[in-house]
Amino acid sequence: MQCKVCNAFIPEGYMYCPVCGEEIIIVSDFEIKLEDNIDVAALSKTQEIPDLSNIALKRDITKEIHTDRAQKSDRTDAKKPLIVNKKWAILLGILVALFVTGCVIGGIAISRYFSYEHQFKKASAEYDSGDFKAAIKTAKHLTSLGNDEKGKILLADSYIADHNFDAAIAVLYDALNDYPDDVTLYDRIVDCYKSENDSKGINELINNSKDSTLALRYSDYVSIAPTFSLESGTYIEPDPIKLSAPGDGQIYYTVDGTQPTEDSFSYMGPIPLETGKNVISAIYINEKGIVSDTVTNTYEVELDVPDAPELLVESGNISKPQLIGVLAPDDKKVYYTSDGSMPTIDSKEYSEPFLMPLGKSTYTFVCVNSNGMMSEPVVANYNLNMSVAVAKDMAEYAISYQLMSTGEVTLGKSYKAEYGFSDQARTYYIISEYNGNSSTGRMFAVDILSGELFRFSKEEKKCTRF
Repeated sequence: MQCKVCNAFIPEGYMYCPVCGEEIIIVSDFEIKLEDNIDVAALSKTQEIPDLSNIALKRDITKEIHTDRAQKSDRTDAKKPLIVNKKWAILLGILVALFVTGCVIGGIAISRYFSYEHQFKKASAEYDSGDFKAAIKTAKHLTSLGNDEKGKILLADSYIADHNFDAAIAVLYDALNDYPDDVTLYDRIVDCYKSENDSKGINELINNSKDSTLALRYSDYVSIAPTFSLESGTYIEPDPIKLSAPGDGQIYYTVDGTQPTEDSFSYMGPIPLETGKNVISAIYINEKGIVSDTVTNTYEVELDVPDAPELLVESGNISKPQLIGVLAPDDKKVYYTSDGSMPTIDSKEYSEPFLMPLGKSTYTFVCVNSNGMMSEPVVANYNLNMSVAVAKDMAEYAISYQLMSTGEVTLGKSYKAEYGFSDQARTYYIISEYNGNSSTGRMFAVDILSGELFRFSKEEKKCTRF
């Protein structure tokens, strides 16, 4: 651009001519060209010399205007940095204040975050307001700040209120490791188990606790193992085993050594033992379904097999009759047969020695104990063959005739010489009276040598004269 006054070159962005100081007036290209054309046209027509005084005056006026604008520009330029500096100072001050405030607030927040008492109050307030999940979160952080019982209890109570009983139990068990004497911890655990209807959990807690009074506090959740009427061991003829347990529950048992369950035998009465090894296992289940420990007793049973009874008269040929009998312990019963068969408890019971039959006879004796155990049998074979002067049939007739002579009616009755008997002085036929095929119970005796007649008392084993 050129100055219109001095035609000097003006750099771009200048407002005044650097040579003459003329203010630069910017007009449109159209106006400049028009003005130049007018000036050229005027000059070409008039060929007049310009009025220098007017030009000088114009320059002076222009300089004044330039000077005034320059001063204004200087004043404006001087004011601008001052305003800008104040704004930045204010902004910087605000930022510094915010930073300091943030640091203070952050410091307080951090201090409270790591303050045990503050976090405890915060968790307690959240718990009291019913915001249990927030209380759990805060209480978990609280327990990381210190191993304190009240913090663990607050966390457990928050879990309980939120119905997270498993988590509460875990926290309370952890607290028990450090505070085993605090019974309130046990109470809270029991309440959790009750809420879950977990009676077995309560029973395990009681069994594993270090508090000896806990079983008394929660006796309903204790199931005591059954007791046996007989300790384990080896026995001869033991009584049946009795089981007992306190309460109104039920005892279950097995006899093969397996673990008893509710599907096992239900105890209803004494359990008999068999010969050999007996393994009895029993449990007790109380009213709440708590299963006791298993108790197992082992019994080796050696049944008392009685000794065979001892014969009073050894087997053999007998010429002088003796009473047949055996010796056996008083607490054993003796049974016998006279037909060669094996005796049983349904056979005749031996009570006292009895008469020896005439001729051949066989008797088998056994001892039986209170458990029904039977001894080995003992067999006695006798052959009573007496040297007589009076025949057997004559002795039978003599008794019948004697009774008739005394006025007795013997019609329909018969008399049989069946046994032999001997006292210190005589030897006799013992003759039984029958009415038809039935014995009347009366017995008589005839001396085998003299033929004398006697009455015979079977109970007293004694002969008396007619």
